[in-house]
Amino acid sequence: MNIKKFLIFLYFLITSINCFLDKNKNIYSDLYKILSDVNHPLAACSVGIIKNGKILFYDTVGYKQINNEDSSQNIKANYKTKFRIASISKLFTTIAIFQLVEKGLVDLDTDISDYLGFEVRNPNFPNIPITIKMLLSHTSSIREKGGNDTSTYRIPYPHPISEFFTEGAEYEFKDRWSDISQSPNEYFSYCNMGFCLIGTIIERITGIRFDHYMKQNILKPLGFDAGFNVVEMSVDAKNNIATLYRKLNDKGEYDPNGKWIPQHDDYSKGFPTEDYPEYEIGSNGSLFGPMGSLRISIEELTIFMQMLINNGTYNNIQILKKETIDKMFSSVWKYDPILKNGDTENGYLLNYGFGPQIFTNTKNGDKLVDFQNLPFSGHSADAHGLLGILSFDRYKQNGIVIIAEGISNSSYKGEYSAATGWEENLMTVAAKFAEFDY
Repeated sequence: MNIKKFLIFLYFLITSINCFLDKNKNIYSDLYKILSDVNHPLAACSVGIIKNGKILFYDTVGYKQINNEDSSQNIKANYKTKFRIASISKLFTTIAIFQLVEKGLVDLDTDISDYLGFEVRNPNFPNIPITIKMLLSHTSSIREKGGNDTSTYRIPYPHPISEFFTEGAEYEFKDRWSDISQSPNEYFSYCNMGFCLIGTIIERITGIRFDHYMKQNILKPLGFDAGFNVVEMSVDAKNNIATLYRKLNDKGEYDPNGKWIPQHDDYSKGFPTEDYPEYEIGSNGSLFGPMGSLRISIEELTIFMQMLINNGTYNNIQILKKETIDKMFSSVWKYDPILKNGDTENGYLLNYGFGPQIFTNTKNGDKLVDFQNLPFSGHSADAHGLLGILSFDRYKQNGIVIIAEGISNSSYKGEYSAATGWEENLMTVAAKFAEFDY
């Protein structure tokens, strides 16, 4: 290469690097703007982006621990900070049950009573078996209080999960079934208990405790230092866990000028040590949070998304087969406005597969960004002050995962969707940065 060609090459290389740095600088500026909104502040927020199959960006800004009296004691978050990601955890649990399907150990259409060892049957529909397919697609007809009230579906140790369904038991939930107008396999109603049952089934089929199975068969093969059970996480991972907060006033009401009050994972006084030494495997998978208790970083979530985009394989490690991923993301239930065949949660849940949500880009519903239609699928999250969306397109190999931490329920309405303003803002920043071709 002569000197002239070399200088031209060097010029374009430097220009490209500067453009890249300027673009990264802009996304950080946008994230800090969202974080520090005086009317809707966050404790932390994260974004991970994949474009054309390659990881484009991931990071977290804000704080993993906050001291209201002395801000100099605040501990900053980063891309390795672990968040309890709420219902995005369900995607991991879905993969676990599909691993057993691949091995021929589980059939999606078999009565779950056969796997659980106790009867699970809606008395209003005595001839319709409840199946794993129904649990995954939230069409099982099982009901719970839901929201941030976990008291009805996280059955405490040492009680078995069967008590939820047992007449007269201490943890029986009397309103656990839909009425005659909402048939199993037809009516959608989001249900965490369904995934607690799936976690229990995984234990009964494998003989392995749910949190151990997830670590051995999904998290460790992907190289993740993450976990469903804080007690069993590594020291480094524990020390990277973020406390989940809400801004509250002295009355316990949301107030952007209030204090950051811990909602979950406040380990300032030490980590839990109780690890259920006498637990009977297969009796109560809800203890290990298959519906929402995974602690994981934005870096790891972005890699997880890349594995799904890459048809179940990452770094030559196959977690699931392509045809299994195809089935997972195929539609099981769609909302019919004439039949009104489901609770859409204000129009946000309109199409569901075998575990994942399929976004339809409906205005004022599940639209992810206002300026383009993203044909994405994935899962959202909302619990204990954390919101999240993990969503992607396997065919063009694009995806976005976001986390907003420090939110208050329904206090910040979105402008073009049924999501919150926090979710809309983070998704928009990510999509503009990615410049997807849609």
